[in-house]
Amino acid sequence: MCSDLGEASRCCVGYSFVGALFTLWVGVMLMKQPFYIAGVEDAEEAQASAFGACGMFAFTFVASILGIWYDSQNKASEIEETSGEAGYQLAQDNYPSYGATPSS
Repeated sequence: MCSDLGEASRCCVGYSFVGALFTLWVGVMLMKQPFYIAGVEDAEEAQASAFGACGMFAFTFVASILGIWYDSQNKASEIEETSGEAGYQLAQDNYPSYGATPSS
């Protein structure tokens, strides 16, 4: 599933985007209406933790975007290196005619 940098980055970009949105929402809720979140003893500490987690998710999101870009640049250069006449291996004379009449 995540065998190279591009695949791992594509997996992490979605996870980190959703995580950043959720922790941002929790941080805003703790800042504006902390009484709606039960079990919070210190709303300011919980708010700082939520925004800290949001920052970490945002960093992971940016790193994943950079990983996708880096992987796409490397794959583009691999394609450019193998392009050209030497990269093709099409059969010129050794293919069956499959019922066509020989042209002699």
